[in-house]
Amino acid sequence: MDFTFKIRQLECRYLEGKTVLKVPSLDIERGRIVFLLGPSGIGKSTFIEAVGLMNDTIRPRLETSIRFFQTDGGEVELKNSWQEPNDRLSHFRNLYYSFIFQQTNLMPNFTAGENMCISQLIRGVPLREAKSAVLATMQELNLEPEIFDKKITHLSGGQRQRVAFVRAITADFEVLFGDEPTGNLDRDTAFRLMTILQKNLRRHGRTALIVSHDLDLALQFADQIVLMTFNENTNEENRHGIIRPEHLLDCRNGSWFDADGGLQERPAVFVREILNQNLTPGYVQ
Repeated sequence: MDFTFKIRQLECRYLEGKTVLKVPSLDIERGRIVFLLGPSGIGKSTFIEAVGLMNDTIRPRLETSIRFFQTDGGEVELKNSWQEPNDRLSHFRNLYYSFIFQQTNLMPNFTAGENMCISQLIRGVPLREAKSAVLATMQELNLEPEIFDKKITHLSGGQRQRVAFVRAITADFEVLFGDEPTGNLDRDTAFRLMTILQKNLRRHGRTALIVSHDLDLALQFADQIVLMTFNENTNEENRHGIIRPEHLLDCRNGSWFDADGGLQERPAVFVREILNQNLTPGYVQ
């Protein structure tokens, strides 16, 4: 079995020192689309910030390990990454990662084309080659070619979201991190973009970690669903999110299985039961 990440005893904190999330053990197989589901405030974004090296939230203890396995056979321990200079962190992210956010994080002073090409240009891809890849992907996403030369401020919200998708998937990367990437889109557009994203990931054998509240989207496109709940039997001060090894669902050949290998014929019911055990119902759409 080929892995992208093997995570052990990860604990995440922000500057104030309160634990936000604990991950005792989680393995992410290469080439799989993994959806993280759970209520707001449970640590979904914190998880991808930590593993994606976007924010210094990792509390590196002796037993902590965040092992990243490169496609060329190399292996990197990420738990002490924030002790490295910023330029090394940026180089690592540019080399191996790509990101899509609900807030598109596009550069307003650049044209749509410049925004879409930037990830490739940073990696040294010639402009002509970068533009060719961008235009081909724009066509898949029903973005008119003339949008390439328009300012970001002249685009609609839906157009900006698709521009962000193009920027993310035309880059050369090994892992895609998505934080509610379809949260601002209608259902049909979200499913169309995820279909194109899924094809791209499959074509290149890439891995994706996607934060979402949308169970239907997860059941349609995920290879694995990771359910995040709050720790039990504790007061509000010590409350934090946790990823338990038993709270996973795996899709194999079109069927869903729990962590023990049991067939789950009603995966949506399984998900809702887990997430509503210690929560107010209604968090998962």
